[in-house]
Amino acid sequence: MATPFVSGRLNVWLGTRKLARWAEALDRLDAGEDVHWMDMDRGASVQVQLSGERDCPEVVVEDESGSMATVRVPVGLPDGWIDDHRRRLRQVRDHWVPKLLE
Repeated sequence: MATPFVSGRLNVWLGTRKLARWAEALDRLDAGEDVHWMDMDRGASVQVQLSGERDCPEVVVEDESGSMATVRVPVGLPDGWIDDHRRRLRQVRDHWVPKLLE
């Protein structure tokens, strides 16, 4: 995540459960709901708020268990972004998940 004001990097361990939860989160976002993805007790959490504090979508990343930092970034979401994320998620699952099961 980067803006002209702040940038950051977060190492995230992904597994089949987190990928499934991201698919569920995309369904909820598509239905107009805010989402909270990943649990802070096992690392950072990511929230997507469709109507954030600045009346636009925001992504909030909290790393309470590591750096104890919280970053809130307003984002412009282009048309079709959910479908794009679903496509990317399918690509990750098609490429990566069979290797996890070996």
